[in-house]
Amino acid sequence: MVFLFTKLFRNIVLLVVAFNLIGYYLRWKNYNILAKDFKTIAAAAASNNALSAISKFQSDLKRTYKGHTLIGDSSWNPLSMGGLQLRLQLIYATPFEALTFMAAASPTVGRSGLHWANSTCTVLTGECIRHSDSFSNLVKETFTSGQNFRQGQFESYVYELKEGTHLVCYSRGFIPASAVPVLSGSLAAGDPLGAAKLIYTYTKVSFENMAATFLELFHHYKTKVTKFEL
Repeated sequence: MVFLFTKLFRNIVLLVVAFNLIGYYLRWKNYNILAKDFKTIAAAAASNNALSAISKFQSDLKRTYKGHTLIGDSSWNPLSMGGLQLRLQLIYATPFEALTFMAAASPTVGRSGLHWANSTCTVLTGECIRHSDSFSNLVKETFTSGQNFRQGQFESYVYELKEGTHLVCYSRGFIPASAVPVLSGSLAAGDPLGAAKLIYTYTKVSFENMAATFLELFHHYKTKVTKFEL
């Protein structure tokens, strides 16, 4: 019994230490996408047509970050989370950043779940309604095409998306932690394969972006060393 208690206490201490170390790293690390650039590009891309809005966002993003490697995946993945039934496309992802399109094929309502990330979203098409059900106040917010909203880390809201609504969201934080609400939501919806597909796609894109970053750093320092030797 004492051994089990000691082991449990040790694991709790390790989790607390890991949580604080990751939090410290997130506060001081440099990110590849600027939040103000995202908001400007997203607001300019908003329109009544989803295809043109998505296309404009992607082209403006590439033009703004020309010379930067931003690897994504063009496939749409099912996303079931807190009752929300959406489709998600990864534009860019690393363990600490994620840029995504989310689309509602039909009206859907549900809870966002808790995420270890700060997220900023812009409505490209349609309408998104957000309900805050905190103990202190009940607030209903409505966001239409071109409008922006923010969700802080470990905050939870009830969202209502109208049919045909498309969002583009940029998140900073410990993105792998979002696997918890994604997995639980998919299991509740009876679609564990959907979650597996999304997690696989995220993992693949994340590793590809990290590999590209390490390769760029290697060539950068290799060039510096070569110039120094000459």
